[in-house]
Amino acid sequence: MPTGEFISTMDGYEKGIGTMSAMLAEEESKKNDPEFLKTLGEKLYAHCQFEGADERFAGVVKLDSTNALGLAADAQLQRAQASGKLENYPLAVAFCEALIKRWPDSKLVPDATIYAGYYSDQAGRTDDALRIYKQYIEKWPKGEDADWATEQVKKLSAPPSDE
Repeated sequence: MPTGEFISTMDGYEKGIGTMSAMLAEEESKKNDPEFLKTLGEKLYAHCQFEGADERFAGVVKLDSTNALGLAADAQLQRAQASGKLENYPLAVAFCEALIKRWPDSKLVPDATIYAGYYSDQAGRTDDALRIYKQYIEKWPKGEDADWATEQVKKLSAPPSDE
């Protein structure tokens, strides 16, 4: 965060402005503001309140359903991450897949794809994870996660060791 913004944020926190508790207090009056809900969701997520964060991110997806504001796709990916933190990996995969289907032109599709592979693997769905990682490598061979996806394909394709 730039220095000036950081100082302004800290000054606000000192005055009780922008804190999670202050935002929760004003949530009823701002429940139709997707930017507010996204920020509140991020604060809840940062405080490991993943179910509450997901609820706010779901509100963002509903209010920006076409992603016209550029908030819905990001909120959808954050829903996946919150579900992952709660170890609900099938739901995390479903959220990633929904992002890819609803907003195929979003810049977050590669991230949603790699997360879908990761969460599939965490759910024990190795075949799905392999398919998704291979799909990522095929679509984004020079993507920022291509090397990691390649390593996952090697790891998941390797025969089990006798340890």
